[in-house]
Amino acid sequence: MTLYFECCHRQLNKWGEELCGDNVQIARTPAGLVAVVADGLGSGVQASILSTLTAKIAASMLADGADTEEVISTIALTLPVCRRRELAYSTINIVRLSPQGDCYVAEFDCPETMVFRGPKLQDISRVERRIGTKLIKESFFRLAAGDTIFLLSDGVIHAGVGGSLNMGWQHANIATFITKSMQQISSLRSIVNALYHTCSHLYAGKPGDDTTILGIRAREPEPVYVLTGPPIDPARDKEIVRRFIAATGRKVICGGTTAQLVAREFGVTLVTSLKSMDDSIPPTTDMRGVDLVTEGMLTLSAALAIIRTFAASLDDIEDSALLKRKDGASRLAEMLLVRATHVHFMVGGAVNMAHLDHATSQVSARKRLILDLIHYLHQAGKEVTVEYF
Repeated sequence: MTLYFECCHRQLNKWGEELCGDNVQIARTPAGLVAVVADGLGSGVQASILSTLTAKIAASMLADGADTEEVISTIALTLPVCRRRELAYSTINIVRLSPQGDCYVAEFDCPETMVFRGPKLQDISRVERRIGTKLIKESFFRLAAGDTIFLLSDGVIHAGVGGSLNMGWQHANIATFITKSMQQISSLRSIVNALYHTCSHLYAGKPGDDTTILGIRAREPEPVYVLTGPPIDPARDKEIVRRFIAATGRKVICGGTTAQLVAREFGVTLVTSLKSMDDSIPPTTDMRGVDLVTEGMLTLSAALAIIRTFAASLDDIEDSALLKRKDGASRLAEMLLVRATHVHFMVGGAVNMAHLDHATSQVSARKRLILDLIHYLHQAGKEVTVEYF
């Protein structure tokens, strides 16, 4: 079984700084996922530049197949040691994951990576290795679906120093907090947000250090197929419907004409759902073998507005009243934002004959809408593909 890795991160800037001195880079490749958290020495512009260089060099090299020794050596040559403090200009934490769940972690001068199986912290063995002048801690282990990794910068460990907590928010206390959070909430985004808000509270709203939390959760892939619009060539009707129905995953149809096409070719009936009645969103329809059937452009546009809101913000998703409503747009947005790991759009180019005078604008508007959905779903961390026919 292959795994999908959901990622979510949040950051606090040091009080008085416009830029964060930490940087997060995530790269997805056919070989899996690479995640890097770098913490630049000091704060502000200089720390931001140094951490960004470190993280981008590491992520791009690892994604291209380089090993840790090559990465660390390149960074050591690129970013010299601070003469006054005799410290590296940036710390680094690397995670490399394969679709089968094989995990490699490399840590240099950063807080220890935390790995949870359910709500229980796992004990990970670490081996020290010297690369040049750098002492690297390496770990090799295997993840299963549901396991979660947290990468933290020093700002999390230092939260509360000299204030509410004399010694800061220690590693063991953070682990206990995550355990309790996982027993109460399931969403990775919600857990990362809980850590973020607790750090801000411990700093009394004035962070004494740049603070970064990156969560990575292994999930079984949950694809969603969205079919909207019949094909340009009616001779392809059977082929498209057959492929859509045969796809493994949740299935959504957007558009009355498209729904009628599938119902005809699939030999099923359409029944309007009275539970989905809404003043602004057309009702949904029930169809055997399809998870959601909605009206077309109006519903897609309303779903886009919801998805754009959450993609641009870092608010919790699962507790949102918007996604708990029964109308077609809310149900579609919830399916794409919360349930899906992969989204595949199947977009037909046929023109609705009832609007023949606006044929060109009708097709171009549908494509623009799909492109906007793809953009914001990418921003929300989803893997998205599209085909036109």
